[in-house]
Amino acid sequence: MKIVIADDHALFAEGLKNLLETREYNVAGIAKNGLEAFELAKKLQPDVMLIDIFMPLCDGLEANMLINARFPEIKIVILTSSENEQDMFNAVKFGACSYFIKNFESERLFEILEALKDGEIPVSPGLAGKILEEVRMGNKNQRDNQNNPVDLTERQREVLFLVAQGCIYKEIADKLGISERTVKYHVQNSIDKLHLQNRSQLINYVSKFELLE
Repeated sequence: MKIVIADDHALFAEGLKNLLETREYNVAGIAKNGLEAFELAKKLQPDVMLIDIFMPLCDGLEANMLINARFPEIKIVILTSSENEQDMFNAVKFGACSYFIKNFESERLFEILEALKDGEIPVSPGLAGKILEEVRMGNKNQRDNQNNPVDLTERQREVLFLVAQGCIYKEIADKLGISERTVKYHVQNSIDKLHLQNRSQLINYVSKFELLE
């Protein structure tokens, strides 16, 4: 996995680089602002970019938008100190696959990267809750009287509940006492059954029909 870090705090960026390299991740470059991040995205074509919001010249949100528009295959993780909800929603709106506050343990970062490698989109529990609440309130304001058109099994509902809370497959497997393979099966089966395309749509669907309540 090739990674680029974008953070104007040199000490943090170098520390993060060293930490990742202890687990043999390939940190291909470090950008000090959003413009440099975009140039490194173009030059290096990384798999993942870890981007801070607060940077000079071009901040992380704008860099996120520029990179996603040009290179949508690059997975962008916002790694920042900002707990501002508007920053969070703008990041997701502009193409970031995940948003995390710089206050978790290093092991969690490795879990996030491994989840991305496996094709998962990890979401911090706080972000998941806020997104779900935002979607739920919006849907309640626009709700019609339509009932849930698809009958999901109890196990599928349990799995979807945990997916919507931001749990990765391993965490879901541990909580439910099943294998990761079974978790993936239930998620994919639910996506197919509901005629959706990805986990983000699945979370929105779950909230829309109040399957979490």
